Amino acid sequence: MKSMNIAASGELIPRLSTHRNVVALDSTDFTDVAAVVITTADSRSGILALLKRTGFHLPVFMLADEPVSAPVGVTAVICGNAQEWLELENAACRYEAELLPPFYDTLTQYVDMGNSTFACPGHQHGEFFRKHPAGRHFYDFFGENLFRADMCNADVKLGDLLIHEGSAKHAQKFAAKVFNADKTYFVLNGTSAANKVVTNALLTRGDLVLFDRNNHKSNHHGALIQAGATPVYLEAARNPFGFIGGIDAHCFDETYLRDQIRDVMPESADASRPFRLAIIQLGTYDGTIYNARQVVDKIGHLCDYILFDSAWVGYEQFINMMADTSPLRLELNENDPGIFVTQSVHKQQAGFSQTSQIHKKDNHIRGQARFCPHKRLNNAFMLHASTSPFYPLFAALDINAKIHEGESGRRLWAECVELGIDARKAILARCKLLQPFIPLVVDGKPWQAHPTETIASNRRFFSFEPGAKWHGFEGYADDQYFVDPCKLLLTTPGIDADSGRYTEFGIPATILAHYLRENGIVPEKCDLNSILFLLTPAESEEKLARLVAMLAQFERHIEDDTPLADVLPTVFQKYPVRYRDYTLRELCQEMHNLYVSFDVKDLQKAMFRKESLPHMAMNPQDANSAFIRGDVELVRISEAGGRIAAEGALPYPPGVLCVVPGEIWGGAAQRYFLALEEGINLLPGFSPELQGVYSETDADGIQRLYGYVLK
Repeated sequence: MKSMNIAASGELIPRLSTHRNVVALDSTDFTDVAAVVITTADSRSGILALLKRTGFHLPVFMLADEPVSAPVGVTAVICGNAQEWLELENAACRYEAELLPPFYDTLTQYVDMGNSTFACPGHQHGEFFRKHPAGRHFYDFFGENLFRADMCNADVKLGDLLIHEGSAKHAQKFAAKVFNADKTYFVLNGTSAANKVVTNALLTRGDLVLFDRNNHKSNHHGALIQAGATPVYLEAARNPFGFIGGIDAHCFDETYLRDQIRDVMPESADASRPFRLAIIQLGTYDGTIYNARQVVDKIGHLCDYILFDSAWVGYEQFINMMADTSPLRLELNENDPGIFVTQSVHKQQAGFSQTSQIHKKDNHIRGQARFCPHKRLNNAFMLHASTSPFYPLFAALDINAKIHEGESGRRLWAECVELGIDARKAILARCKLLQPFIPLVVDGKPWQAHPTETIASNRRFFSFEPGAKWHGFEGYADDQYFVDPCKLLLTTPGIDADSGRYTEFGIPATILAHYLRENGIVPEKCDLNSILFLLTPAESEEKLARLVAMLAQFERHIEDDTPLADVLPTVFQKYPVRYRDYTLRELCQEMHNLYVSFDVKDLQKAMFRKESLPHMAMNPQDANSAFIRGDVELVRISEAGGRIAAEGALPYPPGVLCVVPGEIWGGAAQRYFLALEEGINLLPGFSPELQGVYSETDADGIQRLYGYVLK
């Protein structure tokens, strides 16, 4: 590893005797230094508090010409003799030696060995790529180290990623300590795979699974299609803006749940623990956060295990206002369920795409029949893991744990939360149409009138108070849910918050999303009259200020009714005849009218309510088997009513199934997809991504949606 810098007061730089590069204190963020040298005056200027706040635990030396005592936070006082420069260098070397986490440290050392390889991968440190102009461009674009770090498990120096030996094992043990788990497993093909690992390790045909209807499709795949378990669905909320909410409070009532079991598996209704597993979203895509303590207290005694799918969180225990809601911070005893937590590290933590992790917290039930031992879980792990892992992905998970260790992780997320609060305040100050999804008033004052540090330290500034008009969710209890402060959620005009009804004019959020992408800003997702921006410690004041400025500029285009060709040139150029002479407001009005004509907001809500869920005619696994055998036919969705779905159907994002294999097409779900079909034809350029249904052009040139149903 290249030697890190020394940071020093400007006046001390000429006096330092070191082979290392020396940088001024005011020109570094301390991520590139291995030691710090300050003056006595510096020690009284606040620099020691700043260094402590970083959480980096840097060695700090104070250079003084007169004997003085070392203040708290100073490693040693030096006067500048040769022995002391050696002590400074030794301290810097120790810092470097302890900085890197286990697997990444071993990986970098291995790469530096420069071994000659006759094993896979066949590009062999990138040399194969370099033998062709296109390959050379590819190599140069990504850089030498990426190719040198892509290696084969034929050399055992890095340990084994499948049976968890060597530095790979040490890395996962380190992550478990950081995240307060009993064991942690690094997963390199996303939380879609992580969820399947957990569900395949716990569930079999005939088991009952308590199933959040908001669950990501991977939970359906693992629990219902692969394992064949029988679901008891928990109805969930959608609000008029299109935000994904939480499970209704009444669904956590034991009597209610046992009644639901009687409908699907009456012989298990009175069992002491009828559910082998409950699968709950700890945080929804749209930032509705559950309190894990409440969930465990209400349903834990009914479940062997609870899987908290935390794909959209995972950082909650590093944020003070959220920490006590984390399942990994729970104090558990032998009567509680075992806990699994899956996290998409790549979503808002520090990881390459596809990096995920499984946290296992079940030592409190070790020795009980319901306990899932490591070997059983690892069997499921190996069902879904490649035998040719990409080591840089594994290393990123290792580094993510190191970043979150101790005070540094808490500081980074605290800064992120405060930046997000300030961004919301700026939007409230500059925008009239686009509004942050937060309470309007807290403690009798406008939300934005409270100091940022006060908002950042108290959940009530993000809490979903039952019945409050601003959020539009129904069925919540006190302190059940709150808005994730790291999900910047905005609403667009089109919904009257007080009544939940459509207004005369509206701005569908997809139009705003297209505009932002035209101008180099990429939101995470949008739906109906809602849009989501993910906030992470990567954000800066400048980046968020640009977003706010672009939102304000969009509003000016609405007010000025700018020609569509100027606002959305990509869409206009692709469909010039369709949108000739259109203005921005005209497009907004036409799309809004489509929503109104189909009452899309209520259709979306109904798809996740118990009274209007599609009827389950057969086990999802059986329906999928029929699909594989070809005992199906492709029919128009408009003609699918009463037919059994062979394939799950959903818009992506958010990846939540509207129709599950084995359910009967009809009702709200069928009408919802027909509304999407109408939009595809009426408003080209704004088509959603659909999975499990297929858009095909008929002889009359109209696009129709089709789906597979059982014969």
